Amino acid sequence: MPTPDLNINISDLTSLSQLKSLLQGSAQSAFQFGAGIAPYWDAPIQTVPNGTAATITVSQDANWKTTAGIGFALSGSALCKLEVITSGDVLTYAPDLDSNSKASSGLPGTDYKGFVYLKISLDFKISGSASGSGNVSGIGISGNAKASADSSVIFCHRVPETAVLSAAIKEAFEKFVFPLEPKCAIDMAEGDIAQVSFNGTLSAGVSISYGIMSIDFAAPGLQSVLDSWNVAKFTLPSGKVDIGATASVSYTHSDDFTAIVQKTTVSNAFLYVMRARKDSASEALGLNAKVTITGTTGVTPNAQTIQHAVDSITGGIGGDQVAAKAQDLAQTLNKKLDDWINNTVQKGATLAFEWDQQKAMSMLFKYTVDLVHASLVTSSWTALCNGDLRAAMTAGGIVLESGSGISHQLSHSFGINLQFFNLFAFSQKDTYFQNSTVELTDSGNIQFMHDIGSEQDVTINKQLRSCRIHFLASINQQTTGALTGASVDLHLELSASNNPKEAGRIGDVVGFIPPNQQANLAQKAMQQFVAGNKPGTLNLNCILKPSAYGRLSCSEFTGNKHDQPPVNQQQDSENWQAFHDASVLLLGLDFVQDISYATWEGFNIACNYQDPDPNNLPAANRRNPGNVNLVPFGFWENITSAPAIANAFARSTAEFMNLCDDLHSLAGLAGAVNDMTQWNALVGSLVYLIKNDTNQDSSKPAIAALLKLSNPDSVTYQGENGNNSFTCTVTLT
Repeated sequence: MPTPDLNINISDLTSLSQLKSLLQGSAQSAFQFGAGIAPYWDAPIQTVPNGTAATITVSQDANWKTTAGIGFALSGSALCKLEVITSGDVLTYAPDLDSNSKASSGLPGTDYKGFVYLKISLDFKISGSASGSGNVSGIGISGNAKASADSSVIFCHRVPETAVLSAAIKEAFEKFVFPLEPKCAIDMAEGDIAQVSFNGTLSAGVSISYGIMSIDFAAPGLQSVLDSWNVAKFTLPSGKVDIGATASVSYTHSDDFTAIVQKTTVSNAFLYVMRARKDSASEALGLNAKVTITGTTGVTPNAQTIQHAVDSITGGIGGDQVAAKAQDLAQTLNKKLDDWINNTVQKGATLAFEWDQQKAMSMLFKYTVDLVHASLVTSSWTALCNGDLRAAMTAGGIVLESGSGISHQLSHSFGINLQFFNLFAFSQKDTYFQNSTVELTDSGNIQFMHDIGSEQDVTINKQLRSCRIHFLASINQQTTGALTGASVDLHLELSASNNPKEAGRIGDVVGFIPPNQQANLAQKAMQQFVAGNKPGTLNLNCILKPSAYGRLSCSEFTGNKHDQPPVNQQQDSENWQAFHDASVLLLGLDFVQDISYATWEGFNIACNYQDPDPNNLPAANRRNPGNVNLVPFGFWENITSAPAIANAFARSTAEFMNLCDDLHSLAGLAGAVNDMTQWNALVGSLVYLIKNDTNQDSSKPAIAALLKLSNPDSVTYQGENGNNSFTCTVTLT
């Protein structure tokens, strides 16, 4: 059989073909295909196995130039290929820049039974000019994407499966379009997809809309949370509930980009603006996204919309309480926005780092294109090629799809939660709202607060404002009236206002987390705030996931906890030592260095047994504090502190060991904390620490020791700037 001519000559293409009409000079290049495709060259394309590929070489160098001024050069040494795809996606991408998301989307996105795609990858060298627009200079397409793993241009042409391969290939080259040619979407055939990867700077804008993302119930444990839900019967939001608080942000983004055009019908197309797919072996491995904010509008919440949003969830009650805080909420949300711009975007460390973790081709924006108005489409595409996405939208040829790409990612970044504390204590939700107050956190969360149990003790309520421990449970979904997917976290909260010394101690607490980069960043941020805002308020919120507080352990009692203390108290001694060391480092209690676990055992035995047999001493019992008046005179004679202070410290260490025991017991219920007796014992331990800290705030070393003993697998840190306040949230898993 004669060898087929495996060439496609540009001179043989129709004059309407962009490969022919945009060709510069007199070059008459031909595309030559590798011999591997020869057996199928003159056969129906449906006989070609899916995924069959062939190399493409170019007979001589050639140059093309679009009417937008972007140049494309193809040399004989370029790496090009043809693929035959009979089923599945021809292109895949990530729906947003969230590096934690493993979600993947594909094109064409619909079934194309009876058709086949010819995927042509041509490695053009792109040359552009950053022309600038308005007040933003340097925007536009500048050249090839250095870090992209894809060929610079990929064109996917859809043909009937009955077509002869050679004729289909020629048709694909005749229908080939340059995605940066303003008429590309108009000239494309229905069903075709074109992709181009380039380097440049784009000027864009996004709208940020704050809204309620979820409902949280906080209570002693899971059973209390479920009881709260039974009282509330709220409507869980299926998406973000708008509160009428929006802001617009203008910015420029320098990076490697990919633009994809998909023509779905004769009159409609989609334009995707992506961040290019990264290749870890590329020459630009160190290339990072560069984002600069060029303008923003402030957040002005609408009180009426806020009230309606809350009432839509609660069944028409409580919204007026939140609406009354509209001005305070505006201040909080603007602080949140400013913090995001100044610390996350302008400094670039966090945003660029997060975006650079996503190696897949990732969607920034998705636009719809109305091909009926050709002149508008051409104007919009010209603005796109000049790097001005805002002008491209203003021209009217493309319309941004709501919730796409960056907008989808930011909508979650700027979501807030409704939190209800201790609603279970009421049989009617109306009574709960009458007896609760609304507080706003630095992160914009709205809290309905009502304290219960020991927290109602007026004599310690003020102290508990500076130290609080509770479980926060989030209900993830509701199905057929049943609650599912509840998670229970342990929250340890410390706060200091207008007290630099106490704030400094709070800042040092996270230093007890085993060595971790995120913990170090949190500690540094708090220290910087304290140094520059001495009259301010510092808040530390430590969230221990069940996997973290479940690692706490203790020397377990047998039988009645007060009667049968453990014989082997090794774990208790380790817990005791953690609290001891935190007290020395955080509070500067020099006398504590001379106290050992053996000293505490002697103290406890003396409190519980008068004249015990020195040859047969009973085991120390941390659950039984005993009578301190039984301690012999001179017991603390080698300690450089007043006996009363030493006594208080010794008892505080016992309470901390009991706290570890209580948490260990609660974790043993697999996070389902439903025993109010256990909760009361836990709260009692905390209250004792607060009331008996001899003005040294033993709660801080207690929390520091818990952070150390939880030995987390991972730590995440988030900082929120408020009105002369800073809230540091550290999450341990």
